[in-house]
Amino acid sequence: MVHLLSYVQWYHYANMVISIALLGFGAAATLLSLKSEWLLRHGDILTGSLMIFCGFTMILAVELSRSNFARFDSYLLFVDSLQWLKLVINYILYFIPFFLGALALGIVFIKNVAEIGHFYFSNLVGSGMGALLAAILAWHFLPATLPAITALLATFAGVLLLKNERRWFTIAIAFAVTVFSFFRMIKPADLRLSEYKSLSRTMNLPAAKIVIQKSSPYGLVQIVSADALRYAPGLSLAFNNEVPVKKAVFNNGDWFGPVDMWNAADSFHLLDYTTMSLPYALKKRNTVLVLNAGTGLNVSHALSHRARQIDAVEPHKAVSRLLLNELAADNDSLYYRPEVSMHATEPRAFLSAATKKYDLIQLPLIGAFGGGVGLYAMREEYSLTKEAFSKMWSLLKDDGVISISAWMDYPFRNSLKIAATLAETLNNAGVTQHHLHLTAVRSWGTVTYLLKKTPLTTADISAVRKFCNDYYFDPLLLPGLKAEERSVHNGLNDSSFFVYTDQLVFGDRAKLYRDYDFHIRPATDDKPYFSQFLRWKSLPQLAAVFGSRNVSFIELGWLISAISFLQVTLLAVVLIILPLFKLRRYGSAHDKLWTMIYFSGIGIGYMFLEIVLIQKFILFFGNPVYSAAMAICFMLLASGAGSYYSSRFLPTRRAMKKIMLIIFSFLLLYAFFLTWLLQHIASFPDASKLVISLLIIACPAVVMGMPFPLGLRAQALVEEKNVAWAWGINGSMSVISAALAALLSADAGFSTVLLLASISYAVSLVSMYLIKGI
Repeated sequence: MVHLLSYVQWYHYANMVISIALLGFGAAATLLSLKSEWLLRHGDILTGSLMIFCGFTMILAVELSRSNFARFDSYLLFVDSLQWLKLVINYILYFIPFFLGALALGIVFIKNVAEIGHFYFSNLVGSGMGALLAAILAWHFLPATLPAITALLATFAGVLLLKNERRWFTIAIAFAVTVFSFFRMIKPADLRLSEYKSLSRTMNLPAAKIVIQKSSPYGLVQIVSADALRYAPGLSLAFNNEVPVKKAVFNNGDWFGPVDMWNAADSFHLLDYTTMSLPYALKKRNTVLVLNAGTGLNVSHALSHRARQIDAVEPHKAVSRLLLNELAADNDSLYYRPEVSMHATEPRAFLSAATKKYDLIQLPLIGAFGGGVGLYAMREEYSLTKEAFSKMWSLLKDDGVISISAWMDYPFRNSLKIAATLAETLNNAGVTQHHLHLTAVRSWGTVTYLLKKTPLTTADISAVRKFCNDYYFDPLLLPGLKAEERSVHNGLNDSSFFVYTDQLVFGDRAKLYRDYDFHIRPATDDKPYFSQFLRWKSLPQLAAVFGSRNVSFIELGWLISAISFLQVTLLAVVLIILPLFKLRRYGSAHDKLWTMIYFSGIGIGYMFLEIVLIQKFILFFGNPVYSAAMAICFMLLASGAGSYYSSRFLPTRRAMKKIMLIIFSFLLLYAFFLTWLLQHIASFPDASKLVISLLIIACPAVVMGMPFPLGLRAQALVEEKNVAWAWGINGSMSVISAALAALLSADAGFSTVLLLASISYAVSLVSMYLIKGI
């Protein structure tokens, strides 16, 4: 589902899918609590049938979500109220299969509560292997096909569980699901992308067609050719040649880059006429490092300037393979040139392991033409943190430079955040005279910053001025720069941009961080959300300036995540928490209070850690899908082992308190040292990182697999009728915390979320003093 929604909408719906899955589990627990006697009495018949209908509704949800009555668009949520209804319909469609599957699982759990450790172990191991299998299948099947495979697995499990109770209607449904699943594997559904995605707009060009399509855990990669497809970012007004037609690469429907066709026989390179050519205007660059190299445009640019050694780092392995194989003829075998070395790895991992010194370290163009709408506010960008720039600084030769460019946006965000990041990089390096190490030039559409290891020389300053004069650019930062020089060729309606830039580089940055309407403090490894600019306190002022309907289009991504959290929380209250009040007659007040606090605490703490690990391990695995698969798989397998081992313990207060104390200690330690630890092992070989990752996840996860089965066994001793209620409380808190963790990470940082996770377990520990009878 994550893969599917990332394609038709955007990646940030991944957390929504996790919340909906947990919502299904919580709602199933609620129904079990209210109708346990009837459900358990018919459990042998129901478990198989529920799994078959889980597979059936999984297929049905995907098919219905493509129809007009359920298809929503993120861009329209704040201008068309009907879109919110369609979003809720999607919640319900994806909720049903999770609910049915969880109900079957819950019946098994409740019937075997005395052996819950063993059953919970099997469940967690299966879930962990499923997460890993999903990442593997993504290499071979399209996003539209993956739900059909999952439905097939659920149906097969249901048929195995039917035993002797074989009802023709259920068998017919199982047969229909099987046939349709194989049909969708052969002929995948035609998914309709958001009309505002880059691919949708590109396919409107004359003769546009998809010539290559490859599935991968990194996303669905599609290569498009069109007669009018041209790419010229911020092209100089001095350019008077023809912009060549290019093929383009899209990942999950989003623009990834052009397939560059430059070769040594060409008289010029298109980027020579953009601000991104600034580093080459100062001097020849022999050793070049291109981070997030994409389709190789900056690599070919370096070749056109006769660079001798070029390291191209690109974490998207599927695109890298295409460039080396199917697209090699289109890019003049760019990555087979002896000067070029391709590294299919996460840029931060490469930086951590690198020892070579470079004349130029170049980052890709940031932002979007005309400014973005903040859809990537919740995406981790570890190559743009303060720690990343400090590492780049250490890899520069004495005369080396770091080059980074951005599209000009309004209100000003990306360009200011870059300036702040570079200024703080100089501070961390002990450089006080910022004006001697930092220069920038601006065109009508882009701005390029250059950070130089040694002070800019007179020759460098002259070269920057000549570069601006030749290509009709304007200097933004330069020693000895006069105010009137900043707008000779490209005027700005709002000259405050110059004031803000100067304040960030030379003045009181902290004051501007506090006063500015957007969050422009540099990203860090603890809060690696470079594109998260929204500040809640500024919303009223922004609404007054831009209009209440337009504010959402300035920072759409964070707002959608926040509202999705509120919606999921409301659904959790309606479907899980409110119905559980009917059970208040069972057990004493102290025991019910213990049930509420204990299972809430472990539900919140577990999900907080899981979400943080998914996001933190992007630094290792370079992709949200891989990070999610590996983190979830390792955590569930380790938790399953802990659950199995917990069967050896009696659910006594003393044993449970010791376990909670161990978990609290682990999480408290991670809150203060996890980021530091990951930074120091990022340079290790992949095999070593995998082993260390397993240990980092497994150490707390093994112990964290124990409180839930032990708690259910304790609940069975105190008041057996409240076992399903306890599961429902745990599920509801997991739903809310899964959505909340991502928002807290962006605002407060991973360390704060881990600290809250440790506090959650501490609260559960304290609740042990409330329970009687164990």
